[in-house]
Amino acid sequence: MGPDSWSPNRRQPVQLGYVSGARPSCRPSSNLAGDFLPRLSSIVYSFDSNSLKLKLTSAGALGLLALSPFAGAQSTIYGLDVRLQRFFTTDTANFVANFTVIAPNPIAVFALDFDATATTLFGIQNPVAPAPASYGTFDLATGAFTPTGTLTGPASAAGLTAHPDGTTWYVLENLAGTVNLWRGNIAASGTFTLVGSSTVMGLAIDLSCDSQGNLYANSITSDSIYSINSTTGAATLIGPTGFATNFAQGMDFDWSTDTLYATLYTGGGTGGFCSINLTTGAATLIDDTFSLNAEMEIAIQVPAAGTIGTNYCTANPNSTGNTGDIFATGSAIAANNNLTLTASSLPNNAFGFFLTSMTQGFVANPGGSSGNLCLGGAIGRYVGPGQVQNTGLTGGFSLVLDLTQTPTPTGPVAIIGGQTWNFTAWHRDAVGGSATSNFTNGLTINFL
Repeated sequence: MGPDSWSPNRRQPVQLGYVSGARPSCRPSSNLAGDFLPRLSSIVYSFDSNSLKLKLTSAGALGLLALSPFAGAQSTIYGLDVRLQRFFTTDTANFVANFTVIAPNPIAVFALDFDATATTLFGIQNPVAPAPASYGTFDLATGAFTPTGTLTGPASAAGLTAHPDGTTWYVLENLAGTVNLWRGNIAASGTFTLVGSSTVMGLAIDLSCDSQGNLYANSITSDSIYSINSTTGAATLIGPTGFATNFAQGMDFDWSTDTLYATLYTGGGTGGFCSINLTTGAATLIDDTFSLNAEMEIAIQVPAAGTIGTNYCTANPNSTGNTGDIFATGSAIAANNNLTLTASSLPNNAFGFFLTSMTQGFVANPGGSSGNLCLGGAIGRYVGPGQVQNTGLTGGFSLVLDLTQTPTPTGPVAIIGGQTWNFTAWHRDAVGGSATSNFTNGLTINFL
C-alpha cells in the first residue's frame, strides 16, 4: 500500500508530541512516507472526519496516560520494521536504547511469532500476485526469510501466534469487514482450519496468546483490545488503548511474566512501545519510538513455561467441534509444588473440574457422557472450594494444584517424587439442545 498521505478513504496518521507526565498529544504528521498495511484487496478502509476530530481533540486535551518507564525482567525481542524494511532486535527493558538493526528485509510479513520453545521465528508473507500467501522462518543472525510452503486456508494474515501447548497456532485474517480466526500447526504444515468469525472488531491488526492459551487482538478501527474465544472466534471488547493507531502494529506476550507488549504505531514514523492492561485495554507508554522512525511487528523470544507430562487417550469432539485438550505448566518436581493444569478447546460458559488417578484407563461414554474417561482405578475429583471452574468466554479453565492435597476417594494425599499421576478434565456440554457432558484427553506426569 502507498504512503500514508491525507485522503478521504483511510484512517489518518498522527504525530505524537510527548510531555513527561502527560498523555501523548496528537497532530497531523509532516512525514508521510512509507507506512504499510497488509495487502488485503477485499478490505475497504473508511474515514469518519467527525470521529477523528473528536479523537484528536480529546487526545490533546486529556492528560491521562503518563510516560511510565517499566521496571521488570528483560526479554529479547525480534521484529520487522515494515516502514524502513529492517529486521531488528531489542528487549523489553530498553526498547529504544537497545534497538539494533540486523539486516535489511523487504519481505511483506505482517504476522510473526516464535514457536513455544522460542527457538524458531515463523512468519507469514502475504500474497504478492500472482503468488498466494506463504509461510517460512527467519534466520535470527542474518534476518533472512526462508519460505517453507504455501498457506492453506486464510488468504492472508494480519496476525500469527503460538499456543503454549507446543503444537497449536492461530492466524488472524481480515476479509471484507469480517475477522476470521484459523487454527493449525505452522511448524508441521501451512494448513489451517477456520475456527470462527467476528464482525465487531472492524480491522483487527494483530493477535497474541498468553501462557494459559487465551487470545487477544488489537483493532485499529476502534483502537481497542479484544479477547478472542479460541473455540468460536467470537470477540469481546476489553477497552481502548488510548492511542490513535494506524497501519501495521506489533503485539506479543512475554510468557515469563504474562505481560502483553505492543508497538503502537500512529503514523508518520511516530508511536510507542507499551504494555497493555488486560482488564481495561489501556496502553501504558514505556518508550517513545519516534526516534526510530519505525512501523513494527514484534515477537518476544520467551519459551512457554514448560509443558509438563505427555498426553494420551483420545477425546471425543465436544459441541464446538473440537476435542478438549489438557496440558500442564510449571514443574514436575513434586517438592516444588508448582503445577498448573489447563483445559482448553471447550464450550463457552460450561462448568467443569479436573480429575486424577495413578491409573490410566479408557471408558467410553461413562454415565451417559458424550466423552471418554481416560482414567481408571481410584479417581479423585478437584471439587473443593474454588476448584470447580467455568470456561466463561475463553472456552477453557485452569487450576493451580496443591500437590500436598491431591484428592483421592479416601481423602487427600501428597504427591512425591517417583510417582506417576494421570489427569483429565470433565465439563458440561449440550448437543442438539440436550444436556450432556464430555472429557478432555488424558495427561500423564512422571513426578521427580
